[in-house]
Amino acid sequence: MRLIRTLGNGRAATAELVEASWNDGRRHLYVEKVFAPGLLTRSIYRLAFAAPFAYQSNQHAILACFYRRRVVSRMLEASAICDERESSVDVALPAYVRYDRDREAYVLAASFVEGRGPIPACANQNPATVENEMAGLVAEMRRVERQLFDFGLVGSGWQVSPGAMVSTANLLLSEHAGLRVVHSDESEADSPRSLRYTIIDLESGIPAILVWRYLWQSWRRGAVFPFDDLDSQKLRASCADLVDQLVQRGEQNLAAELSAGVKALVAADEQWKAGEIAPFRRPWTWFSAQRRAHYRRTCIDRWQQQRLVDSENVPALETSVWFFTLMWLLGVCPPGAIGRWFQSCFANRSHRERVRRFATDKRVRSAFWMKYRRRQVKALREQQRCSNRTRPASSLGFIGHRLLRYTTTAGVHRYLVDPTRRARRNNQMRALLFRGSYQIAFGRKAFRAATRRWQSREWLTDDEATRLDSQFSGPQLAVYSRGLGMHLAIKFFYPLITPLKVGGIAMALTGGSVWFAILPIMILPAARTLVTLFSLLANRSHDVPHRHAMFVGAIPVVGSAAFIVQMWTANPAVSKFLLRDFASRFARKIPIYGGPDSRTEHAVLAIGERLLRLVAVFHPTSNEVAEAMPSRSESKDVQSSIAKEQSHWMRWPYRKVMRDSLLATAVCCGGLWAANYMLADSLSNQWLTGENGAIESVQLLVLVCTAIAGCWALLRVKASSWQSIAVALVCVAVAGAAREIPSAVSQASLSDGAYQTAEATGFAISAAWKHGVIAVAVCVWLSRVAYAWLKFPEDRKLWFSPMFVWPAIPFASCFVLAELFERSKWVAAEEMVEVFGYTMMMTVAIWMIRNANVLRDWRSEEANRDARSADMIVSEKMDPSAEGMKRAA
Repeated sequence: MRLIRTLGNGRAATAELVEASWNDGRRHLYVEKVFAPGLLTRSIYRLAFAAPFAYQSNQHAILACFYRRRVVSRMLEASAICDERESSVDVALPAYVRYDRDREAYVLAASFVEGRGPIPACANQNPATVENEMAGLVAEMRRVERQLFDFGLVGSGWQVSPGAMVSTANLLLSEHAGLRVVHSDESEADSPRSLRYTIIDLESGIPAILVWRYLWQSWRRGAVFPFDDLDSQKLRASCADLVDQLVQRGEQNLAAELSAGVKALVAADEQWKAGEIAPFRRPWTWFSAQRRAHYRRTCIDRWQQQRLVDSENVPALETSVWFFTLMWLLGVCPPGAIGRWFQSCFANRSHRERVRRFATDKRVRSAFWMKYRRRQVKALREQQRCSNRTRPASSLGFIGHRLLRYTTTAGVHRYLVDPTRRARRNNQMRALLFRGSYQIAFGRKAFRAATRRWQSREWLTDDEATRLDSQFSGPQLAVYSRGLGMHLAIKFFYPLITPLKVGGIAMALTGGSVWFAILPIMILPAARTLVTLFSLLANRSHDVPHRHAMFVGAIPVVGSAAFIVQMWTANPAVSKFLLRDFASRFARKIPIYGGPDSRTEHAVLAIGERLLRLVAVFHPTSNEVAEAMPSRSESKDVQSSIAKEQSHWMRWPYRKVMRDSLLATAVCCGGLWAANYMLADSLSNQWLTGENGAIESVQLLVLVCTAIAGCWALLRVKASSWQSIAVALVCVAVAGAAREIPSAVSQASLSDGAYQTAEATGFAISAAWKHGVIAVAVCVWLSRVAYAWLKFPEDRKLWFSPMFVWPAIPFASCFVLAELFERSKWVAAEEMVEVFGYTMMMTVAIWMIRNANVLRDWRSEEANRDARSADMIVSEKMDPSAEGMKRAA
């Protein structure tokens, strides 16, 4: 056997594509189902039937799987022949059964079937004219389910029951050309194509307790939990009826195969069910000595298969009740690997000899531990938990690997133990945090992965994927691609946030505050909001909308789709595709009812499609945007294309300053109000709006930042007018900061809460020093005005132009409103208005720093334009013909 790749993992088995080589040289591709389920599936089965998982350890159960597939295939084929119709449903026929010694599990191999799942209607170009494949599949599944019920294969009907939301993934669809009469003037390529269904899974993983019909059928047969059951009497009767009809139609070979398959299936099923304790399945049969003897034989066979019993002790287990009972109890208490070890010590002489040598011979112990470590390191490499260069570590290092294996995911384990992987991940995280080009590339990589995933499922054609990739790679979506990459990078913190969520919910349920459960849930939305704010501020000069991203990003669970929703304003086609992919991934992760190609996935996609149509009605967007999107080859540097602005845009960012100031004020004051509300029990009444409280501290911080930014802007800008504005910002910020610093003289008159807040501030200056600083700031400002008035006569008009007057009006209005609110004793409104005024100054300073080069170019353009205008005026005055033409006109 040669493993090619792993196709998928289910509740009960892992599907692997293998190439089987036979002794005569034949090679075939098969899909092997390795029945090695996880702890949850094994626990459920043991609770229901008091036995190990049957398909993993019971030979009769795996043979029942083999014959069940053959019988279902032959009965569906025979039914179609008898009804004189073409069969549209096939079954992946079994090839062989084997026991995997390494994984200690049985394996069922079936023929490899090439097919796909149903394509949702939203994935087609024109959903209105496309047949709903899911509806056709569900209708066919209902028909097959009724047939299997009528045949007596009740448990097999569960695997194709539409009532199980994930059962649609048990069938694959394939297209084949239909038959029709082709005239001489017609093309054969126009022949209609029909769908054919192939059942690839007929083995259950858990009892069929989710559909009432199967529970009722199981209860009628005396069993509480149904699990791949069959009605042997009805099956024999249906087989006899079909065999008679097949013989009448001349299908003797098919009739013989069907009759032999049914006999083998019934025998294997009876031996399987009789070899389990199953206290909730016909318990009265335990009064039969034959049933007890068969159970003993089944246990002995399983122990021999697992090499827990040697051939010398088999006769004693068959004859001695006490010996068998003690062996059985050793496997039950303690359960698992420890119990099997005790069983081996009790009934396997060679194992006892190995244990004795291990305990007495140091060399044997050393060899054993070395071999054990190598085997464990090999398993770690296969699970991608360590690099291929990892060697068997010391005892302490090996214990660390074992602890990490059981407490962390494979990615976290590899990050902690592999220096090369850790360095690469650190570089990637740094790039995701600080490098815009890498963030854009990360977002585009995620987009291409989504298109490839849809292409592999045949939900997208190659042309559609290429067109979407070209549109997403255009410069207009670079800002949103960068934000999408940063939001996806936040998911790296999921392994750290998940334990906090679980612990917080547990503390809230045990009587703690509800905030223990809410705060961990809001960590990721808060991080997404900060990322969106950063994107908004970084691109505020480009007028890129972020309104929808701000709103969606604050919603838990679905907030990762924030920039996907925002892309609607720039390219609806790309946004629709990403929203559909997001809905598909969300549906696949729903426990129990979710999964690929499930009815849950298609239902979520259908609901999402209706919502998209509703949004399109109330949010119409021109299709010209998508059609005019340039391809990737038109721009090598995306951000340089976005940064190109017209010179007249740089006159004054009036609307942007107001918008950014309002946003920053809302975030700061809103955060302080939320903190005051959540910590109201532990904070004083004056903490937020009192003298020298939290809001006034924010004002002082904003003013200090404004002074620093103004000094930086003074060094960056070159035009004298902008330098004058920078000096004005610095002087006003310094004067305001001196005003906001606590006065040492006035602290004695404060209330208790305000006094404690002032003491926590840690610094204060006297009123004389404050007045001195304000006076110096005013003098510096007047000196700059006088210097600019004399040195740069062309800037004299600046102080009376809209460029300076209009921004000063809202700034002055803020302090007029603050004074009115103070007289009206609206303390909160007064403080927030002052924060807004100071934030406007800081926003202007930051804008000047970011656009210093553009402002310099704009200034030189203005000078050149003025020079050209003057030259034109002089030339007109010197041209008499032009003057004559004007008079004639």
